[in-house]
Amino acid sequence: MILKRTFMRITVALLLITGFSLLLLHHTSSNKNSLPNESRIPTIFVHGFKGTSKSFNTMLNRFENNYYWGKKTMVCRVSHSGHVFISGGIPKNQKHPFIQIVFENNRATIQNTTDNLKDVMKILKHRYGINDIYAVGHSMGGLVLTNYIEQTSKQKRYPKVKKLITIGSPYKGIERKAYYKNPNNTGPAVKDLKPNSSALQTLVDHKETFDANIKVLSIAGVILNSKHGDGVVSQPSALGIQDIVHSNQLKTKVVNDINATHSGLHEHQTVDRYIGEFLWGIKD
Repeated sequence: MILKRTFMRITVALLLITGFSLLLLHHTSSNKNSLPNESRIPTIFVHGFKGTSKSFNTMLNRFENNYYWGKKTMVCRVSHSGHVFISGGIPKNQKHPFIQIVFENNRATIQNTTDNLKDVMKILKHRYGINDIYAVGHSMGGLVLTNYIEQTSKQKRYPKVKKLITIGSPYKGIERKAYYKNPNNTGPAVKDLKPNSSALQTLVDHKETFDANIKVLSIAGVILNSKHGDGVVSQPSALGIQDIVHSNQLKTKVVNDINATHSGLHEHQTVDRYIGEFLWGIKD
């Protein structure tokens, strides 16, 4: 009888130990396979006037294959007719997923491009369950994102921008007269990019609708002096979002380098570093 009781006690103890071990293993495995909510927030990349998929391709390639910061998991293309075509998806446990947005009608006005962006964002929210995003815009892409924020901040059908980065975005317009004499710079957007245009003034007029909780980083390039800026956009114009957002939500960075040209900013490793630190807290 004593031996039988001892055997039963040992058996129960072994079962308890086994159950506890399995529970601990499951808990450890679950923590390992799940990511913090902030790590799963997708980042969208929006090109500017005349931009294509090439505008951010090499930057995203560096982020993914050189720095291992995340992965481009989705590309959203908007056709000239406004139809949205999406390839890829958002894997459940992907750390820092990147979404590249490409507008075929890349010379459209700021408002028309914003409307196309809204169509993309509604799909991201309702089809893919994306409620929060980070956003990076180059040149006019930054203006479009600012316009998007002002027009949707109080609407629940669109994802909310939590952090915004603008790179060489001409908030005060492009002041260089030679820019408009270039036969390649044509299209409805050109009118919007001129200093004191109604489109740029509208962004300032509606600044009260810009969500004060959004953290903003504005990056300017300077290759010679502040007036020359990145060769297209002056430093004051690139940092002109200061007229729209509160100073306590804004950080500014100026890249002083001969290679910090307008189209070279999204190829510059210093810009990479600023983005990594601001969005994901990654430091050298």
